Parts: sequence; structure tokens; C-alpha cells
Amino acid sequence: QMLFEYLREPVPTDLLTSPEAFHYFEVAMLWIGWMPRKYSCPLKVLYWIGSMFIFLWSAIYLPIGIIISCILDIKTIGASELLTVMQLFFNAVGMPFKVFFFRLYLSRFHKAKEILSRMDQRCTTLEERTEVHRWVVRCNLAYLIYQMIYTCYTISTALSSALSGKVPWRIYNPFVDWRQSKSSLWKAVVHEGLLMYFAVVQTLMSDIYPLLYGLILRAHIKLLRLRVERLCRDPEKSDEENLKDLMNCIKDHKLIREFADTIRPAITRTIFVQFLLIGICLGLSLINIILFADIWTALATVAYINGIMVQTFPFCYCCDLLKSDCQLLEMAIFHSNWIDTSRRYKRSLMFFLHNSQKPVAFTAGSIFPISTGVNIQVAKLAFSVVTFVNQMNLAEQLK
Repeated sequence: QMLFEYLREPVPTDLLTSPEAFHYFEVAMLWIGWMPRKYSCPLKVLYWIGSMFIFLWSAIYLPIGIIISCILDIKTIGASELLTVMQLFFNAVGMPFKVFFFRLYLSRFHKAKEILSRMDQRCTTLEERTEVHRWVVRCNLAYLIYQMIYTCYTISTALSSALSGKVPWRIYNPFVDWRQSKSSLWKAVVHEGLLMYFAVVQTLMSDIYPLLYGLILRAHIKLLRLRVERLCRDPEKSDEENLKDLMNCIKDHKLIREFADTIRPAITRTIFVQFLLIGICLGLSLINIILFADIWTALATVAYINGIMVQTFPFCYCCDLLKSDCQLLEMAIFHSNWIDTSRRYKRSLMFFLHNSQKPVAFTAGSIFPISTGVNIQVAKLAFSVVTFVNQMNLAEQLK
């Protein structure tokens, strides 16, 4: 029950706040070594030593171990195994960069949470606070879904390879030769499974945080639109009170833009790395399933493809929805009840309308916009890779 506390139904006396949208994400940050608690000095040193070990083991040793193993086993490795290893290799090379970009802007993560707390202060009605609660639950649920997808890939790949009498990712291990005995095989599988689990968790966290940002941002844009629609609707309010409500909406919009500017640097670099990798990794996966994989490897590869798709598609779709939300906000401002208001109110409304015409948008590497259309174009590279393999008749040569 405690595990799913942050997925609970809204209760008026106990509602979640916007910063709690990152609850499960922060728990993972703590255990993976990204965010220490306020330990005493000796424990803090041990925590950072453990954090450094996890990073070096899963981000540095992993790609190097794959290269060494491929060089040593180049004459014996099968085509399906090689493609499985290459899928992992490209992700293993990209993962340290994605982790680096998030940790480089870790202070902005804390600043973004502080801005969310300020946004929550404007949620004065029970209806607004309940809406925030529902979006916070969606964010926490999204994290758990991602955790399930990534964990299923790790476990399915490890078990399918072990049942086939092979190690799953052929990561070089100088201490255990998996070919010697069945017990050595399982030792190697457990080692690779643990190593991959730490690598997958870090990949998961660098993939999920843009989506969490996007979801909670949508919540506050929606709430601002609803406040705009209520402007000048209360006949009991004076012109000064209506103007004050409008000024508060302008301040809310400024906070939303400040939040977007705070999270933008980390997102633009992370998504750029993901776009670079998704076409290649998806292409290798399709080639493996179509031409080489047995039933167990195919099932594991399908789980891997699911992981690839959730790396970028949900956030790209969220960016499309953010653009739509901004357009709805702009229309709400224009269609608000402003005709009989004072000149000062109208000037302020024009200022608000002008600023709202620039939607909240994100780019990948400051080069191209993050959207579903761009994501589809990048994914099409996978089919180009499959076509290239067929035209060069590489499948027959690898067999």
C-alpha cells in the first residue's frame, strides 16, 4: 500500500502537490547514486564512492566490455547474438551522455520543483488542487510503466539467453568463463543481469524525466486556461479586482515560461542523443527479428523495441499536445469577457495575448523541433537500414 501511495485517488484533505510528480523518480535517483540524502560526512563519502562505482561499472565498463568480447569471440559469435550485442552497444555509448546532461543540469531540476511549488500557490480552489493531484498521479504512473517496460526487457533477455545456453550480452568478464560449466554460465548471466539492470535504470531515468516535465507543465497550462475563461465573469467584482485577476494570470504565464526555460537545456540535449540512436537501434532490432532470431531472442528483442519506442515517442506526442494547449490558451484569452472592461485592462490583455502567441516548444539539439512527425522521420531510418542489408545481401554472408 505504501508503494502505491502516490497513485491514490484524490481526497480533499490529503492532495498531492506538483513537486510530488517526481516521487518515484527521486527514489530511483537516491538508490542509483544521483541524489544523496543529508548523511553524516563518512556516510556521504561512502555514498559518493558507491555512486561513482555504479557509474563506472555500468557506463564505462559496459561498452568497453562489449568491444573486448566481440574482438575475442568474433569467430564464434552468431549473427543474432552479434545484432543483440550491437543494439546494446549503441545504447551503452549514448547512455553516459544522457546521464551527463541530466546531472550537469541537476540544479535546474531542483529549481524546476521550486517553481512548481510557486505555481501550486495559485491553485486556491479544491477543483484546481484536485486537478493537480490527478496529473501528479499520471506522472508517477508513467514512471512505473517505464520501469516495468525496461525491467521486462532486461529479465527477458537474460532468461532467454540463459535458457539457450548462452550469455545474454557477451560482456567481457575476466573472472568467469561461461563456457566451462553450467554454474559458470549462470554466474556470468547474473553478473551481466545486474550490470545491465543498473545501466537500464540510468537509461530509464534519463528517458522519463522529459515526459514528467511535459505532463506537469500541461497541467498548469490547462489550469491557467480555466482561470482565463473565468475572467470578468463574476458581476460582483469591481474593475480593479478584475484587473488584479488578469495580472495574476499574466504572472502565472510568466512562471510557466520560466519553468520551460529552466528545463529546456537538459531536454534539448537528451532528446538529440536519443534521436541519433533510435534509427540505428531499431534497424538492428528489425533485422534480428526478421532474419536471424529464434523465438526466445525474438521475444526479448520485441521487449527491447518497446523500450526504444518509449524513449522518445511519448514525449514527442506530449510536445504536440503542449503546442495545442498553448493555442487553446491563446484562444481563451482572445475570447474572454473583455469588451466592457477598462482601457487599462484591455492594454494588459493585449500584452498577455501577444506573449501567449509564442507557444512553449522544445528542440532537439537546438536543430529541429521535438514533435511526433520528427520522431516518425527519425524512426524511418530503421527501414533504410533493413533495405541496405537486403540490397547488400549481408544476411546470407552473416549466416
